[in-house]
Amino acid sequence: MTFWKYLRDHGLLLLAIILGVTFVELVLYLDPNVQFDTGTLLYSWTLAMIIAGLCISVSYIRKKSWYKNLESYQEDLSKELSGAKNNEQLFVQEKINNIVLQYRQELTQLYQNQQDQQEYTESWVHDIKVPLAALKLASNDELDPELLSEETEQIDYLVDQALYFARLNNFSNDYLIKEQDLNEIVKNSIRTNKRSFINKRIGIDLDVSDQPVLTDSKWLSFILNQILANSLKYTAAGGKIQIFTTSEKQNILLHIKDNGIGIKTEDRTRVFNKGFTGSNGRTSGSKATGIGLYLVKKMIDRLGHLIEIKSTVGKGTEVIITFIDLPYYYSQG
Repeated sequence: MTFWKYLRDHGLLLLAIILGVTFVELVLYLDPNVQFDTGTLLYSWTLAMIIAGLCISVSYIRKKSWYKNLESYQEDLSKELSGAKNNEQLFVQEKINNIVLQYRQELTQLYQNQQDQQEYTESWVHDIKVPLAALKLASNDELDPELLSEETEQIDYLVDQALYFARLNNFSNDYLIKEQDLNEIVKNSIRTNKRSFINKRIGIDLDVSDQPVLTDSKWLSFILNQILANSLKYTAAGGKIQIFTTSEKQNILLHIKDNGIGIKTEDRTRVFNKGFTGSNGRTSGSKATGIGLYLVKKMIDRLGHLIEIKSTVGKGTEVIITFIDLPYYYSQG
């Protein structure tokens, strides 16, 4: 900010001073009861202009260091802007710092999303190599049809997971919350995983209320498929999975309970972390990626539901999804 630019910005103030002093001088000059020498009036007018000019110059000098801070600040946005000396500068400084803070947060989130996408892509490529290799063997008639079907389903599962992972950042553009038939969504998820139920001879105990819930059917189906896939993965052959609903404070709770190997206490709080497979994933020989439950938690939060996991090692795991009652939705409907 140069002095001349500063002067132009304060031109209206200078004009007001000049007109004000000139008006006072003119009144004194025209008043017959006041005897002023013309030279005195001109001297006082000139003196007032000099004082006004000095005030503007001093004001610019005081703000010059602030303007230099602003010019240099854009070169390093990692620090907060400082150096404000009056209320006007403090106001501008606070607003700039808030904008830059939001910019840094969005930049960090963008970088994190890129990192997540890169890490997931690398993991996904690694995971899909196994079923693809199995399909290559199938072309040589070295794979039985049952195993071929399992590997094909694994590819479908991984592709579906990748698709929803890619959509996660644009979630707000791809969902619609409305009343849904929870019973039908659960049954569709069971049908999707029916081969695993049959192959492992796992029983299903279903008791889901017909009461509608507010959710998005497509995203909830993906969530249930991920949870069921985990239950089936860690439940031994001949086991059992219970799916039922309860009510609590007008909220509907969906329970998915198995009698599998359970989750260790130290792992339970970390199961929703990205890439976390826990001791079960490391020791069971399963194809755990640590992405499924991470996606489940992200989607549950964005849908406005709640999720809780209860588990006892050797006895099983229970996942509880809470569908919050929204009275204002029904009153508006």
